[in-house]
Amino acid sequence: MTLYNLDLTVFSTITYPALPPGYFYFDVVYITESTFDTDPSTIELMMLTRDTNYVMGTRVIRDDGTILFDELGLGLSTQGALSELNAKPPLFTGEDGTTYLLLYGSTGSHLYQLPGTLPCMDCSSEPGMGLQETVAVPEEGQLALFPNPASDRIQVNYSLPARASKGHLMVSDARGRLVANVPVDASGKASMLLAGQSNGRYTCNLVVEGRIIRTRQFELVR
Repeated sequence: MTLYNLDLTVFSTITYPALPPGYFYFDVVYITESTFDTDPSTIELMMLTRDTNYVMGTRVIRDDGTILFDELGLGLSTQGALSELNAKPPLFTGEDGTTYLLLYGSTGSHLYQLPGTLPCMDCSSEPGMGLQETVAVPEEGQLALFPNPASDRIQVNYSLPARASKGHLMVSDARGRLVANVPVDASGKASMLLAGQSNGRYTCNLVVEGRIIRTRQFELVR
């Protein structure tokens, strides 16, 4: 892969490290400087892979060929459809500013905590890689948003998983920045005021005990 400056001069040339036999690179979904590590002097690519049975996987590499993350059985969804990229963004920012990577496989969903940020807001810490897996259960509960498109306020109907009594509605913009974090209880209804936000597409996550339960997108149009 060759990256170019705006004047079309070559910025960097990146060589993909070889995959195991039977696997091939499918697409690039993210190019960042300090999301998958905290070193802004390097470039990281999140690559999708597939095997001969069309099972999607994920690999993150640095521009020097270093493999930072390699899960050849986990992709954007259990079906591996690229259309899931907008419907269920794999990278999002939590309420504390932490960036997470959400992937799916035959064994369920997997949530990873990244050392960097999305977008890069603090690149002063030491470079390093430390993906830590936690549990995510995306198929519990329900989440509905209306009106969609919305203007200033959006209504939310939701249901929490069994035995859960509280959670959060976390809304991020198209760049992954958290713009709303609303605590919710078992009432199943909430309202969010978004009058100060710009027009565009937003993602709403229903989060319970650190787990993404449901994800929905909506448009803000005035």
